[in-house]
Amino acid sequence: MDVVNDVHETEADRRYSSTWVRQLLARGDVEAAARILGHPYRLRGDVVHGYARGRTLGFPTANLCAGEVGMVPADGVYAGWLIVPVAGTRAVAALPSAISVGTNPQFSGTQRAVEAHVLGRTDLNLYGTSVAIDFVKRLRGMVTLDSVEALQDQMDDDLRASADVLGVPPAGRVDPSAVTAR
Repeated sequence: MDVVNDVHETEADRRYSSTWVRQLLARGDVEAAARILGHPYRLRGDVVHGYARGRTLGFPTANLCAGEVGMVPADGVYAGWLIVPVAGTRAVAALPSAISVGTNPQFSGTQRAVEAHVLGRTDLNLYGTSVAIDFVKRLRGMVTLDSVEALQDQMDDDLRASADVLGVPPAGRVDPSAVTAR
């Protein structure tokens, strides 16, 4: 019988464990969690209707109910991938995304949500679809800004930062009238 030794983080001199992963996620350090897991941290859930604020602002999102998907990383904005099924196949597609986790303090929200905006896309209708979200990097914490316009400018910056992290072409906000999902 072979014995497998514990794996340790050299710099931290700490044994890899699920407790450590949960601690890292609680503070939003999805990069360190991925090093321990050997892959990006992933949430799975069904896409549900939200308040449609993102759509009206030019940032339509696929919303997951944070209370139903497992351990959700700390509130903030992340770069990552929305993993969706390809219709008519057993394949999936990984779509570059900016991900918001939190209560939407800009709009005095109280319910925690996970929302993924696929960069530059207006043609996705994912309601009721089971999807996954892979978290790659935390970009910033959740903040309340002085105005909706300031929020849109910050979100434009978040999209550019997400594209940079993910190595994809940048995309800005979309024309709300072009969004096909209702």
